[in-house]
Amino acid sequence: MTMPSGVASTPTVRVPRALSSPVRGGRAAARAVRSTAMRCSVSRVECANGCGARGARGGRDHEEALRRLGHANASLSLGASVRRDRATITRVRVRSNATHVAASSAKASKPRLPALDSIRFFLIAYIGVGHFIACATKNALTLASFSQVNVVVGAFFVLSGYVAAYTTTELGEYEAQTSRLSPSPKYVVSRVMGFYPLYFVVNVLFAPMFFYADSFYNGPVLAAVHGLMTFTLTQAWFPMHAELWNAPTWFLSAFAFALTAMPFALPPIAKFKRKDLRNAFGILVAISLVAKLAYSYDVAAWGFMEGIMSPKTHPNWLYFNSVRFSPLNALIDVLMGAVAARSVMIDSASGESVPKTNKLLACSATPLVAMIAFLAARALGIVAINDALSRTVFTILFSMFAVNIHRETVSSEQSIVSKILSWKPLVYLGTISFPIYILHGPIGQVFYKRVVANKLFGKVFTQHPEFFPVYCLITLVAAAITHEVFIKNKKVQEISNAVSAKLADVLTNN
Repeated sequence: MTMPSGVASTPTVRVPRALSSPVRGGRAAARAVRSTAMRCSVSRVECANGCGARGARGGRDHEEALRRLGHANASLSLGASVRRDRATITRVRVRSNATHVAASSAKASKPRLPALDSIRFFLIAYIGVGHFIACATKNALTLASFSQVNVVVGAFFVLSGYVAAYTTTELGEYEAQTSRLSPSPKYVVSRVMGFYPLYFVVNVLFAPMFFYADSFYNGPVLAAVHGLMTFTLTQAWFPMHAELWNAPTWFLSAFAFALTAMPFALPPIAKFKRKDLRNAFGILVAISLVAKLAYSYDVAAWGFMEGIMSPKTHPNWLYFNSVRFSPLNALIDVLMGAVAARSVMIDSASGESVPKTNKLLACSATPLVAMIAFLAARALGIVAINDALSRTVFTILFSMFAVNIHRETVSSEQSIVSKILSWKPLVYLGTISFPIYILHGPIGQVFYKRVVANKLFGKVFTQHPEFFPVYCLITLVAAAITHEVFIKNKKVQEISNAVSAKLADVLTNN
């Protein structure tokens, strides 16, 4: 959990002033003819004066076209230098090939999407607060408002898939960047190693605390087994033990599995036309709903709000966990994000354009307000839908938001929402969101896990609700320091890259 003005378009070629004035001649006119011929050749569009010179024809065709448009004075004034200029134009044609490649590369360059960085911070801030809000208040409305973590986490999977597709498929083309996705072990290892070093170090640093607390309840043998599951990122496959040690990191376990499918899923998704993408998104939503409808029906859990329920008050906690922690369900959310990203990336493809839609629906504020209103409606009891079904609703709304904010960010006129989310302080908070995510659980256990806090302080800080903002500040500062000292550390990056390359080589050659 390691992020964009419009897509570059081919510029209109305009005839230089030297060609539009009969009093400008000699060398200036010669340079102008050569420049115009080259630019017409490179851009593959008509001259702005309508001369009709296209593509590789340039040169003589352009000169003749200029005569037809009444520019003969400029070209005739070249006199004896015409032959030399034609030879120069021939050389320009050769150079124009390289220029055209550069132009194509510039056209395909991907602008940065800072708004997605910022929104990542807001997501993790909500989840981080939600994990420990019960330690700070007993107010029912506040608890219901911030305990919908099982719903919001779906947006994280969607965002991860969105970024994966954006970074590994071509902009304005129906193809994937095979060099980044193949061989598949290299892609998977590189992505996992993007988050595993910090995950590993934090688990090692807090291992004494994790092991002590786990042993207190389950004994040292099971604690060791749970440690093994944690370090191997397999905990999400065990519904009743997914939240081991650093509980929130079950997400990384499920996401690691989703990554193994991406090298095989992204290339065909990249080939989808707009209609195919719409169909694919609809199918993914249907698959997502089937498992959650089955859970809701079998357990009669239609109106549950599992975020504020305990395992003892739920009729089948194992069933619920198998739905919310499922790596397969996580993969569906990730693929939804990938499909959503492609729907924007093909806006600049040949024969495509930004779909015409109602301005209200195309505004990023609309799905943003809808997401907040949906969570508020559940908290107030206006909408009674369980966490599992609500996660699918939320992922659909978040996909719409990501698509709209993406289009707004790359457009010439940004919306207020995209401007706010592109604000540098918010973007920075987005860049430290992963350390926040990794650290908020262990730091929270230090102060709020009964067996740990009593051992360290002789009390649990739930006795002091006013301490909760301090806990949040400690987590934020620790995350910023971790980002600057560890994640940005060149030595750490070198070691990570070396390990990644070695593992990829072993997995590729065996």
